[in-house]
Amino acid sequence: MHARVAVLLTVSALVLVAIGTASSLQENDGPRRLLRIESVPAGAAVMIDNLLIGLTPVTYPFSPSDTEIHSIVISASGYRVFRTTYSPETTQGTSASITATLEPTLSWGTLVVRSQPSGALVTVDNARGQQAPWTYPEIRAGGHLVQAFLSGYKPYSAIVEVPDGGTAGIDATLWPLTDVGIIQAKSSPGGADVYIDGIFRGSTAVTIGNIDPGTHYVLLKSVGFQDWSDLVTLRPREMAIIDVPLARAQYPSAGFIHVGSDPTGASVFIDGIFYGKTQPGNPLDITGVPPGEHSVTLSLENYGEFSTTVNVRPGETTYVNATLSPLASRAATGTLQVMSSPSGANVFIDNTCQGITPLTIASLPAGPHTLMLTLAGYQPHSLSFDLAPGAVSHLEVALAPEPTSVGMTSWPVIVCLVAMSLVAGRRIIA
Repeated sequence: MHARVAVLLTVSALVLVAIGTASSLQENDGPRRLLRIESVPAGAAVMIDNLLIGLTPVTYPFSPSDTEIHSIVISASGYRVFRTTYSPETTQGTSASITATLEPTLSWGTLVVRSQPSGALVTVDNARGQQAPWTYPEIRAGGHLVQAFLSGYKPYSAIVEVPDGGTAGIDATLWPLTDVGIIQAKSSPGGADVYIDGIFRGSTAVTIGNIDPGTHYVLLKSVGFQDWSDLVTLRPREMAIIDVPLARAQYPSAGFIHVGSDPTGASVFIDGIFYGKTQPGNPLDITGVPPGEHSVTLSLENYGEFSTTVNVRPGETTYVNATLSPLASRAATGTLQVMSSPSGANVFIDNTCQGITPLTIASLPAGPHTLMLTLAGYQPHSLSFDLAPGAVSHLEVALAPEPTSVGMTSWPVIVCLVAMSLVAGRRIIA
């Protein structure tokens, strides 16, 4: 399924003027050629032409006129990297599939991660956050998803293979963000989870700022409906609007898991694989779950772990609502949940960058604090709040556009350390 239309709007201090219809997400020369990518086991990271698109199973759309040969790399911690190529012109009809049977590893190695500029926050397999340069000793041999994040720079993603008993090194080169744009995503029905290049960015309807120009892979997921995905090309200082009619899942062979937590911001693991985080007012939708028994685990800093076992049936939705119990050591801290309209705003607590909205900070010291939100094209918003020990506070801010006399070209490029939102409010495609 594809959006009926994508509209590009120029933005001058967020006074929006329609300049016409973008090349529709469905190309003029016919429907997209869809490639379904699966793996055994599921939940492996997938990169196409060095673009992270998420975790298996996932569907990627190619232009019908595309005749290029594309590289595909599939990786899961503790397994060998799977590599293959694909050319859309070899597809009979409009769909094809690839299934990667991953080979497990039993040995260990070392991973060294550097960044340029140095000092980026790096993660391995969506966890193990450290500041580059950093050495990861005694890491499982095989494939790992390495990501790097630095304020004012485009996030970096790569898959690296650690040799048996050896050392792998990777240099993450980060490129500055300039002339950022906005993507607005809507769906019918609303409430679908929105992912851009594999990263959760909110639920429909949502306006997402601080996005670098270029082509992005957009995925919408909602329990009971077919996943929707397509490519969106965003030009500098413009807004792309996506309006998607979701199609109900028909005769599905897989099921769905709908996960919520109190408080939100908890990491969700299915059979030991990280699938994302719960958000305020928006439980995590996990689609394409194989039928049968699955373990579900939720974890949140300063709270006890929650675990349960669910039985998933084809076409049915299993609901998990976890109430997390605070640990005794949490007495001097509280939890802060921050949302903004539009989302994607940089969050500063006491002048320290914490991440981007929507954001959950699970262990903020109790007491008085100042909050500031910044987003290109909008006026900075500041307020003071007092966090009680053990409390869960929810702040939601509607940002005001800049005065119309200020153009988009004067937007400040202030991009918070996105990796902080990985810890407190980010999801990878399930």
